[in-house]
Amino acid sequence: MRSLRLLALVLAAFAARGCIIARSYLGNELPTVAEGELIPGTTTKAEVLRKVGPPDRLVRQYDGDVFVYAFLRRNVNSLILAEPVFTRLTIFEYTKEQEKSDRLVVMFDRAGVLVSVGVQHGTGTLEPY
Repeated sequence: MRSLRLLALVLAAFAARGCIIARSYLGNELPTVAEGELIPGTTTKAEVLRKVGPPDRLVRQYDGDVFVYAFLRRNVNSLILAEPVFTRLTIFEYTKEQEKSDRLVVMFDRAGVLVSVGVQHGTGTLEPY
């Protein structure tokens, strides 16, 4: 009788657990631009559009435009232990969420000529599951 109760308890524990692993991505991975491809004072807005593609966001400023390219990555790990049948009581819940982004910012002057480029790579620092 005791082994039957133990077996029922083990089966209930396996039925009561839930694990969720999710990944979500927003935007596209940043395009790879070779060193020296975008030259301040020389490269035009049209050349940037041809080499890098359309930006995710365009910011208009008095002294020129800014192209912003962004790639957002979110990883979520979740573990829930609950009694699913009678009480629906949550016994234990753990969630770990990480969110990182890569950004490329390209600034132009009023004539549409490249002034500066800034890059931030953050998605490579996400911890593996």
